[in-house]
Amino acid sequence: MKLDDLLRQIGEFGPYQLRLYLLSAVPTALVAAEALSVIFIFFIPDHRCAIPWIRNDAYSVNSGDQNSLVNLSIPYTEGTWDSCHEYNDVIHIDDVSGITDVMPRTNRSQSNCNRWVFDRSIFRSTVATDFNVVCDRSILRAESNVVSELGTVFGMLVCGILADRFGRKLTFVLSSLVLFAGGIGIAFVKSLGTLNICRFILGFARQSTYINGMVLGMEVLGPSKRAFAGMVICLLWCLGEFYLTFVAYFIRNWRYLEIAVSVPGIFLLSYWWLLPESPRWLISRGRDKEAMAVLQKIADSNKTPMPPIGDTKQLLEKDPQISLRHVFRSRELMKRLLIVALNIFVNVLVYYGVALNITNLSGDIFVNSAITYALEGLACGIALIVLGRVGRKPVYIATLLAGGVCCVLSVVPIMLGASAWVVTGLSMVGRFFIAISFAVIVIYGAELFSTFVRASAIGTCISFARLANLLSPYLADLALLVDSELKDALPLMVMGAPAILAALLALLLPETRGVNLPETVQDLETGIRSCCCREQEETSCPETTEREVEDPLTKAGRCDDIHVSTSVL
Repeated sequence: MKLDDLLRQIGEFGPYQLRLYLLSAVPTALVAAEALSVIFIFFIPDHRCAIPWIRNDAYSVNSGDQNSLVNLSIPYTEGTWDSCHEYNDVIHIDDVSGITDVMPRTNRSQSNCNRWVFDRSIFRSTVATDFNVVCDRSILRAESNVVSELGTVFGMLVCGILADRFGRKLTFVLSSLVLFAGGIGIAFVKSLGTLNICRFILGFARQSTYINGMVLGMEVLGPSKRAFAGMVICLLWCLGEFYLTFVAYFIRNWRYLEIAVSVPGIFLLSYWWLLPESPRWLISRGRDKEAMAVLQKIADSNKTPMPPIGDTKQLLEKDPQISLRHVFRSRELMKRLLIVALNIFVNVLVYYGVALNITNLSGDIFVNSAITYALEGLACGIALIVLGRVGRKPVYIATLLAGGVCCVLSVVPIMLGASAWVVTGLSMVGRFFIAISFAVIVIYGAELFSTFVRASAIGTCISFARLANLLSPYLADLALLVDSELKDALPLMVMGAPAILAALLALLLPETRGVNLPETVQDLETGIRSCCCREQEETSCPETTEREVEDPLTKAGRCDDIHVSTSVL
């Protein structure tokens, strides 16, 4: 008997399991708030060059004399002062009354400025205002986001090793402590370099906290409940986004905002006493008595008897896995691997790229964020409903294609001179569709591979998708790096085009809903579908054909057990 078989017998989602699951899922909201705080703390407000001889120069003009000096010193184009240039031939003038026309406003040489004043009506302080991340230095925002993503990648690689060696609970609690301390510490940095070091550490701790918390909760649930539980985690991620927006609305200083987002993490330290260690890990380390105590609590909570268990090691027996080289020997598997890898890559690219691009859209950043996150929560709910009722393939292709088209069409209102709100609306609707396609592809993609290569194939796809995390910050900030009339739509266009291409390539993939997963490569190539247990209350599979392959994506090999949320990517 395997552990998942035991969970089916003693209860898959009883009161005790529900409590453990909710406790382990709550950190998702805090991780989401920390991960997306960059949208607010790196906000770049309107700015212009500072006038050296104006004492306490400010962005807003408070007197006629100040207005005269600003007009003399700063180029004025397209209804606003230039953000990055100043005139070279301005001299110190003590009395500026009536001199606005002394110097012509054309044919004057300009140079880049090195001091700025900022519009502080939205945020009193951001990383951009404290460290001058503007103009030629605006690329530093994207680079800082890449550093954070590198920390996330490192965390994904290392946290599993640490969890297997020292336990899920210890790794989770220590990661939570680092997440709390790092979030507080980043509020006191004095340089951009130090901030990036802190963001790398936070990226590592964020990923480790999220994954180990999710694993602690998922490993006590029965396999048929994990898909639903994974979608609930998506909703908690959205709740964290709302919490961030709410706090940012009232706290307009980035340092205090980081503290406010990080302080709730101190409560995660109590999980050392509130959560038990994973019974799966305890058995793997020979701590059978502790593991059986947890399983007995589950059985008692569900009012079911604990079946006799001989050797506990049999609970962890796994079916054999075939290495990835077998994928390359199969033309059909290779085709699926390439298409799925590209599609997961594109979903990650657009999902995170559009999220980071919120700060560049016109309109109120708080309203934009709230609407976007509300639509994302709605997308998670829709995905939860339709996945069991409609085929994966049509839902996936339709939503990815719609998301890509919305992004590409953002250039049309700019060309027609329409309101900038149209671009903002298309961006929001595009992300709504991408959120649905992202939720579908992590399930659909896993169902496309045979049991014995699923782990290695999906692991390869996820590793490739990590490159999109490193690329998306640069795409989101294209508008800051390119001087063009279409610059506001450029990031969305660049991200939307590959989404359309990926959707068209997905037409080559088969439908998987209602079809048993292939057990072997031969089954997949010949179209034979072996029996595989699915979430059916009235149907069961023969013991001899049941397959439960644990892999990094699903924690159980059955397609109905997949529970990964988009945030893990």
